[in-house]
Amino acid sequence: MNIINEISVAIVKNARDGESIHSLAAKIGFAYSAVYGWVSELEKYGVISLIRKGNKNVIKINKNLIYKKFKELDNAVSVIEKDNAFWELARTSKLKIRFVRGTAAAIWTSGSFITGDFYDRIYFLEVDKKDAFSLKEALKKHGIAYTEGKMSNKRPLVWVIQKENFKSEKKQGLPVMPLRELVEWGKKLYLENILEQLNMLHNLGLNAKYAEVSTNV
Repeated sequence: MNIINEISVAIVKNARDGESIHSLAAKIGFAYSAVYGWVSELEKYGVISLIRKGNKNVIKINKNLIYKKFKELDNAVSVIEKDNAFWELARTSKLKIRFVRGTAAAIWTSGSFITGDFYDRIYFLEVDKKDAFSLKEALKKHGIAYTEGKMSNKRPLVWVIQKENFKSEKKQGLPVMPLRELVEWGKKLYLENILEQLNMLHNLGLNAKYAEVSTNV
């Protein structure tokens, strides 16, 4: 039997030591019979133990290898859900924002060039100072971590940069720094790999020294 399903994952994610099955069922929104059945199944694998206490069975969590694998799966699913929520927020937000740095490079190259930060789900997002508070509140609402300079191990992580008077363009439905500005950023930091990829995709006419962009893109 495959013990990984919506109910069993919810049980492992939400169960607490000393809790009754009735309480757990009410918490996760599944029928008592279904929760009892899957708690019993998880007990066979040593994930949970049922202890008789008074006139009811209470739960004891056994943090064995299978429990840890459940938690790893839940964390992975949570990251993907938050990541999807972030990109949807970026596409639909009315706030003045734009992607910059390596995130902008990944967008302008349509994902054919992925920086280490982007691969690690760290996204650089500039926001107009007057919209900064609203952006942070929107991120909090979706449980998306953000920072304004201090690194965190939470993912996805939005690196919020407050700025005034900036321009943006739409690329793949996302607000992003203009291509010319991205190229200037790449030149300043000698990011040759990014510049070469942008040059190949957008016919920028850059020479070996990465001359000024001559394009209407």
